Amino acid sequence: MKILKLVPQKATPRILAYLEKKKLIRTLKPPRAVAVSQAKNGAMDTIYCSNPRWGAHKLICVKKNSPEISLNFHPENEEFIIINNNGTSYRPLCIVMGLLKQKELLKKLREDKLNKDDFIAVVFEHNDHKTCIFTMLSDTVHCEIALPGKGQGPVFFVAEPSRLKLNRFKTRGYKLEAIKR
Repeated sequence: MKILKLVPQKATPRILAYLEKKKLIRTLKPPRAVAVSQAKNGAMDTIYCSNPRWGAHKLICVKKNSPEISLNFHPENEEFIIINNNGTSYRPLCIVMGLLKQKELLKKLREDKLNKDDFIAVVFEHNDHKTCIFTMLSDTVHCEIALPGKGQGPVFFVAEPSRLKLNRFKTRGYKLEAIKR
């Protein structure tokens, strides 16, 4: 038996670039169409989508340029990955979330009892290892927005089922805004 002795190496951008060039891995970077988007509402592009034979799953990249809150929810979980591995200067990413599941929020909306305490707006830092990766659970009303500031609209990644349905949560008679303290 021949023994091939391998010396473990620390992962570096150079090593990852080498592996990527050899088409062995894919580093998580925004696609050009997302990175350069100037569209008011930002942009989205699929990073990959698994073959249904192996399970329905995809990874998308999202860029937000607008501070407008347009709430939605999904019937399944999705994973958020808020990283910046290319050194781009991004504006803050804020995710507005309902503190009740969509059915409970809808009930309060119908009863005209919705209030600011039913929501939270959370600002995420790219690459904060304690907060930059998490799962948004199904039926959580939410919206990602770009806060004002210097730099490009924030870019982040979402792993989700490949046919995940986006349901709008219309706040008829209410408008949500993110404001400075």
